[in-house]
Amino acid sequence: MKIRFGYGMFLTIAFSLAGVVAAGAQSGAAGEQSNPLDVESASTAHVATADAPAATVPAASAPVGAPIDNGARPGDSHVRIVRLSDVKGTLSLDRKTGNGFEATMSNMPIIEGEKLRTAEGYAEIEFEDNSTLRVAPHSLVEFPLLALRSSGAKASTIQVVRGMVYVNLQSTKGNEFVLRAGDQTVTVSPSTHMRMTVDNGQTVVSVFNGNVEVVHGSATTMVTKKETLTLGGDQVVVAKKIEEEPYDAWDKDANDYHARYSQANAMVAGGSTYGLSDLNYYGNFINGGAFGSFWQPYLIGAGWSPYGNGLWALYPGAGYSWVSPYPWGWLPYHSGTWSFFPGYGWGWQPGGTFNGLNNVAGVAGFAGGPVGPSVHSPLRAATPQAPTVGGSSLVLANSTPMVMSKEERPGNFVFQQNSAGLGVPRGSLGSLNKISNQVGQRGSASMPVYAASFSSGMMPSSRGAVSGPVTLRAGAPMQGGNPGFASPSGAGSFGGASASPAASHSMAAPSASGSAGGGAHGGSSSK
Repeated sequence: MKIRFGYGMFLTIAFSLAGVVAAGAQSGAAGEQSNPLDVESASTAHVATADAPAATVPAASAPVGAPIDNGARPGDSHVRIVRLSDVKGTLSLDRKTGNGFEATMSNMPIIEGEKLRTAEGYAEIEFEDNSTLRVAPHSLVEFPLLALRSSGAKASTIQVVRGMVYVNLQSTKGNEFVLRAGDQTVTVSPSTHMRMTVDNGQTVVSVFNGNVEVVHGSATTMVTKKETLTLGGDQVVVAKKIEEEPYDAWDKDANDYHARYSQANAMVAGGSTYGLSDLNYYGNFINGGAFGSFWQPYLIGAGWSPYGNGLWALYPGAGYSWVSPYPWGWLPYHSGTWSFFPGYGWGWQPGGTFNGLNNVAGVAGFAGGPVGPSVHSPLRAATPQAPTVGGSSLVLANSTPMVMSKEERPGNFVFQQNSAGLGVPRGSLGSLNKISNQVGQRGSASMPVYAASFSSGMMPSSRGAVSGPVTLRAGAPMQGGNPGFASPSGAGSFGGASASPAASHSMAAPSASGSAGGGAHGGSSSK
């Protein structure tokens, strides 16, 4: 599989009278037109149980109309949402709106009963306990169960209809995580890292770390660290090795990113904190003196607004949910409060309850001083009316022009004021703090970059495609085992830039250009 530049988010969603059109080859918001004759959708059975909403399972696994056990229990709550945390290339989500598969983007909530389909794209789903499910290209996964047990445990069941997925469970003790493929059930133990492939009637389960229990027919097989189980027809084979796949390095890189940046901040203590990795990478907490501490994204000026860009996504039975395009745009839009701090700009203060799909609260307005904020007209675009039958369930809500940081020409990445991290690949271009300071002073800053595969850390100078996804890295490709940091004209040079996004982010400041931007960041941080 060869995918060019799966870096960052490029949000270009245009609306026409016919519905939603998603564009952009390097898009973090891409979709496929819904097909009323979708064979895949028609081949699934939607069967309700007495205790839970309808479960979606392959029709071949049970007679139509038969009760399907999706793992739900009496007393379960089914109001959980999980986060589509990273989106690259072309993929789409069926949100049960009646429109089939529609365009999607990072930070789109996923609820029970939905389906995610990747084409020439790949995605990451983040759960409340910071566990992740990663979906490789040409895959279809469904979410028949996202429940909260009466005991407080979270139960997640993912049906892998086809393709390849990676699972990395973090602090999941007490929670339940199950993968299914047809009538095969894979129960994943806490702290397990694994890969599962479903293709042409064959299921392959590879365990990098931890262990899983696989039930197939009347048999149960335990698969442990560095083992691979292959199921096909009547064959059951366990091998003491794991074959490498092109997307293994992307999965490992993403795990490294979360391990580095998911540490809880004292300002965001308790409650639901998934999305914390992106908060820590794309911004920091600032000591605002009389205003107290608050979080701000990097690469913004005083004129930036947290609700200037985004869209409304309809969820039947719940109404419209606000979806932010920014790579960090999950936790600050589902909890806490946004306020405008004079001299600093807009900032977010955590606290309060977690808002699920109904995330329309939490804008305080102007912070007038130590006496606290005084509310004024809300920033957020008005909630749209329900769409007409057959109309789009996504409504664009851009009140300001969208600004994006991007590679403006091969080898030169430009960080733009007020992009707030939009377009910046996570983790691979080093620390954003110094870069943000430069952008705040001059309006933009450039950095020499090169396209690199996740697996090799380099790409030929011809910029030809490589196997698996690629990202942008600071400097120049590895040459003879040593990193050479070529500096395109006007781009400046870097010392100590690493080919690994999980490596140290000690870097010299990039060159800067453009007019003064009046940045909101003063470089202070409480982290």
